[in-house]
Amino acid sequence: MCPGFESLIRHQDTLMRTFAKLAFLLIGISFLGCQSTNRLPDGSMVGVMTTQQVPAVLIDGKPQRLAPGARIVGANNSSLTPNQVPANSKVRYRVDAMGLVTHVWLLPPDR
Repeated sequence: MCPGFESLIRHQDTLMRTFAKLAFLLIGISFLGCQSTNRLPDGSMVGVMTTQQVPAVLIDGKPQRLAPGARIVGANNSSLTPNQVPANSKVRYRVDAMGLVTHVWLLPPDR
């Protein structure tokens, strides 16, 4: 066998192993990104909310209104009604184009 040919085969083998390692690394990273189911959508804001007479709420001391069909989700991913939200709860919320609160996520007290 020609010495240059053996070198070429070793180089191709090393290159294939490098590509395989890179592919496994990229697949692993993509699975890590998919595991988090508690991600909150972009465009949401953080505040402290107290409910008043529905649909009125106070967020950071400013009066806001819940949109018709607004969803309030507890820390364990269960739906809540406005009267079930404790006063001065830390929340993450999203508003629509009209300025109405459409989604509210209750955050654990340590966040």
